[in-house]
Parts: sequence; C-alpha cells; structure tokens
Amino acid sequence: MRSRAILVCTTAFAAAVCAGGCVAPLFEPLEEPLIFRPRPLDPTQARALSHANRIEEVRVPTSDGVTLHGWLKRPEQWLPGTPHPLVIMYGGVGQEVSGFVRRAHAGGQWGWLMINYRGFGLSGGSPSERKVLADAKRIYDWAAGRPDIDSANIVVLGRSLGSYVAIAVASVRKVRAAVLATPFDSAAALGEEHFTHGLPLGWLVKSRYNPALIAPLVSAPALFLLAEKDDVTPVKNGLALARRWGGKAKTVMLPGVGHTGLEGREEFWGAVGTYLAALDDGDFATASSAAGSSTSR
Repeated sequence: MRSRAILVCTTAFAAAVCAGGCVAPLFEPLEEPLIFRPRPLDPTQARALSHANRIEEVRVPTSDGVTLHGWLKRPEQWLPGTPHPLVIMYGGVGQEVSGFVRRAHAGGQWGWLMINYRGFGLSGGSPSERKVLADAKRIYDWAAGRPDIDSANIVVLGRSLGSYVAIAVASVRKVRAAVLATPFDSAAALGEEHFTHGLPLGWLVKSRYNPALIAPLVSAPALFLLAEKDDVTPVKNGLALARRWGGKAKTVMLPGVGHTGLEGREEFWGAVGTYLAALDDGDFATASSAAGSSTSR
C-alpha cells in the first residue's frame, strides 16, 4: 500500500513538473502539495530524539528568515575539538527525517547531518525546487564552517527526490563523494514511465527536476544504490543517470528490494558503510562490494 501511495505521488510529481516546465513561476506555489508532501513532527518527539546519546539538535537559518531544523548524529569515535568526516542526508518525497536519525550508521568516524526540508518536521516555510536547492547549499556551508567538521570530507547522500538535491549541491560545492539511493535521471522520464504511455514529455521540461542535466558537471565519485524491484524510480532511470555522471561512478544493485523501506534494511547501510570505509582507505576498487551486484566505470 505504501509503495502504491509513493507511486501515485511520484506520478503527480512528474505531472506537476511537466506542467511547471511551461509555467514555472505560476506553478511554484502548487509544488508543496503535489511534489514534496510536507510531513509535520510532534515537538515532543523531536525533544526526545534530541536527548538521545550522541545526537545534537541543530537549526540552520536561511537567507529569507526561515529556520531549518534537524539533527547531527555523532559517531562513537567522535573526539571533541577534532574535525570529523560528515554525511549530509537529503530525504525523498514525503520523508520527514527524524526516523532516519537513530538508524543512520556506517562505522568509523563519520557523523550524519539530517535536516528537514522547509515545511517538514519543525522546519519553517514551504518547500519549492528553488528554495530547497538554495537551502541545501546553505546547509552544506553551515556544516563546512563548523570546527568539528572536516570540510574536505563531506559526502552528500540523497534518497529518491533527495538524490537530485545531493547532485545539485555536488555540482557547486566540493564534496568527497555522493551516494545516490534510488535516484532518477529526470522527472520527464519518470512521467513517461508511469502515466504517459510513451507520450514524449521531454520537450515540456527543460531544467526542472533534471538531475541528468547537472550530473556531468560533478567530478566527485559516486555510489548509485539501486533497488531491483523499484517501481517508483526504476533501475533503468538510475542507470541512465550513472552513465551521465562526470566522475567515477559505481552501482550496487540490491536484489529483491523495492523502493520503500530501504533505510530499514541492513544491506543498504552495509553498502553505504563499505563505500565510506573505502573512501577512508582510498580504495575505490572495493567501494561497492558490500551487498548485491556491483559495476563501475
């Protein structure tokens, strides 16, 4: 049922973008319900999470006066006053990130920064493509400026819609690598896949929600995590994006896995952890051997 709901939402997302490609300024106010689907969070739950061991509640101000809310999860080996590597995670459609905070783990000295989009959780404002991308860059700059974060060791991790956000950041900021989980190449391609019966929609969309357009600009390496039974962002769309990647691209196929619930599966975290460990060791040859089948170029 949840997978079907996400599929319906993705179809609406693609349809909305196709319409927005023609009348973007007029369409932007409609993006919130049709694309991002903001989810609130009970402040009591947020406080309880913030009191957990090794979790710091954080707030990042935006240029237009909105406050973004989230959490920094420190690893067990966190040493005060010492710069540590960091993974910045961006959620997918309708994903409020508090559920990922306790799950996030990859071993080593990597910290995890998870901040909700505008309108999600306790973050203020309303989301749109333009605002979310601007916020993502600001979050990167905020993290890179902290004395306990190693600005030369920041990895961006995006899930589904968040993969586009991660790529956008990697195209204009220095990142150590990108991890793209269930990514897509363009909203137009998803639209053709889900509801157009082959009707070519590419001409309707030029640059809106188009990761494939900016992927060649990124020189950092990337891990593409693809779910074999993904019926929301199909494997072929992820592979198409990987072929356009400007840096070294590796793919891991997670067998028998669908689009939903990926963050609850150990093979997902195992693949991410192995890749981060390979980054630490400078060994990209084994970076994606943790789970499933892998390819590289």
